[in-house]
Amino acid sequence: MDHQRHLTRDNGHQTHQRSGSHDQHRVLDLDAEVFGHHLAAVLDLTGVHAARSVVDLGAGTGAGSRLLRGRYPDASVTCVDNDPQMLELLREQGFAVVEADLDDGFPALAEAPVDLVWASSSLHHVAHPARLLPGVRRALAPGGVLVVVELAALPRFLSHPRGALLEQRCHAAAAAEGWNHHPNWTPVIEAAGFSVTQSEVTTTAPVTPAAREYAQEWFGRFLHLAALTADDRDAVADLLERFSDDVELEPRATRTVWVATPSQNRARS
Repeated sequence: MDHQRHLTRDNGHQTHQRSGSHDQHRVLDLDAEVFGHHLAAVLDLTGVHAARSVVDLGAGTGAGSRLLRGRYPDASVTCVDNDPQMLELLREQGFAVVEADLDDGFPALAEAPVDLVWASSSLHHVAHPARLLPGVRRALAPGGVLVVVELAALPRFLSHPRGALLEQRCHAAAAAEGWNHHPNWTPVIEAAGFSVTQSEVTTTAPVTPAAREYAQEWFGRFLHLAALTADDRDAVADLLERFSDDVELEPRATRTVWVATPSQNRARS
């Protein structure tokens, strides 16, 4: 799995070369800060109230890893990624790290079996999920859970009706360029020997400086969408100049969550 591609497509960053990896990492951290309470709602769906071993697949900057460590303070959290720079940062934060390309399958782990495998906005960058998922199933402890999370749609920020329509057109232009594209994972996960429950979690976040910065990051990227009309491009540029002043925000995001447990008839295979 190409980690830079992972960062680019997770957040619609077709402008990766212009904005640089630091900006990409900042966006991931902002998402965790603004919508971190999503995690509690998502993890409430899993039924995993305590864990000894947690694996974060495609950990990136560790934004999700830090939230998982907060939820499961007694667990060993292992971060899996293929970017040595990111892994070094994660190591400095006290995480166990494994350098691995998920295209090659689920890696061998020192901490096994695993109570929770977390794959947030990472599975759709794996070239061969059918190769990865059986390894996840074999690594899970009895009662262990795989959680796959994807954005159901890009986050929304504007509350005024006129602004909301502009944002909707930006999202349509982004979809036309393939941003946030992922399949329905249910049949893929089931084929790997899991029973799957699919849900959606929607959260509205408070308007904080981080939320305002996060919104600016998104609209800064929308500005480069080829499918935007000239009028919409001008409107986005005007919006960016006013974000710190009078733009009314209502940050909200919806994520699709697949909670998977090994099927009884496949658990021993």
